[in-house]
Amino acid sequence: MTFVLALTGLSAFALLAQAPPIAGGANLSERIACAPMTLPAAPVAGIRVLGGYVESQRMFGPADPLIINAGSQQGIQAGQRYYVRRHLQDRFSAASTLLHSVHTAGWVTIVDVKDTLAVATVTKACDGIQEGDYLEPYTDPVVPSAALPGAPDFAHPGVLIMADERRQMGYPGLVMIVNRGSDHDVRAGQGLTIYRETLGGGGPLLSLGTATVLSVRPQTSLIRIDGARDAIFLGDLVAIHRITQ
Repeated sequence: MTFVLALTGLSAFALLAQAPPIAGGANLSERIACAPMTLPAAPVAGIRVLGGYVESQRMFGPADPLIINAGSQQGIQAGQRYYVRRHLQDRFSAASTLLHSVHTAGWVTIVDVKDTLAVATVTKACDGIQEGDYLEPYTDPVVPSAALPGAPDFAHPGVLIMADERRQMGYPGLVMIVNRGSDHDVRAGQGLTIYRETLGGGGPLLSLGTATVLSVRPQTSLIRIDGARDAIFLGDLVAIHRITQ
């Protein structure tokens, strides 16, 4: 039997409000759309942000116009929407030698098209969009409809490997990435128990918080931290809640 030790008598961090249920509406949908990504290889940045109407402008926010280096000859059409992403040279995350970290800066809508250039306006800024960021087609995020039941599986843990923009610490409401995905039978809506081993693995497991799987890729999953009893760090373990027969 696995013995899990819950933290008690903690600092004010433990009193942070719990994140809302998984049915978070538009706010959760935007959070998923703005979330970081991991890729097995560096992205091919074919369509990029060249700049704006003002030559000295290097960063763009809501409703700002920007120029991209592709037009009708590349299939760009007015009304199309694109995510704007940034490849980060992440040397801090545990997966930095295996996966590439991608930051989502926001998404844009094409408003004018020429042969080899187009003008877009910033529809949503998750962060400042920068010159050199690359574009890829926008798809609506899928929000899990309900949390799935199950008990934490401590025998086959995953590891928190990445957060957005090189963050090292997690807290309620933050989205992070765990190294378990559909190849490991992980599904959107599953719950997670976040914990840490003690005494070099010989002591009780230290319960740190809970999370929910928001979206799944073959080798990784995007999760939202729902509650925390203490600071959560990259490298902490996660037990996936599974239905046992």
